[in-house]
Amino acid sequence: FNSIHQRIINVKASLPPVLFYLDELPGLELRRESGWHDGGLCPFHGDRHAGSFKINLDSGSFKCFSCGTAGGDIIAFCQLQYCCDFMTALSDLERRCCL
Repeated sequence: FNSIHQRIINVKASLPPVLFYLDELPGLELRRESGWHDGGLCPFHGDRHAGSFKINLDSGSFKCFSCGTAGGDIIAFCQLQYCCDFMTALSDLERRCCL
């Protein structure tokens, strides 16, 4: 049985932030495949004006400069987006990797 640390490494290696955010953020148009990028409308508040939500395509970090929601990786994004705990988010991402 893999340790939690190894499971995190496996998810991050199998599901790059670029692919994750293309799936999670409808209408996302990438101009490059690395670094900080405009994430479109913030999924964490009733955003109507694109430009304040940023995603990092290397680390998976995200931040909304309007509502202040932020996190360090795709697991944190899943926790906030789907209102779940860390282990549930990790398990969900593991299932996505195997599809």
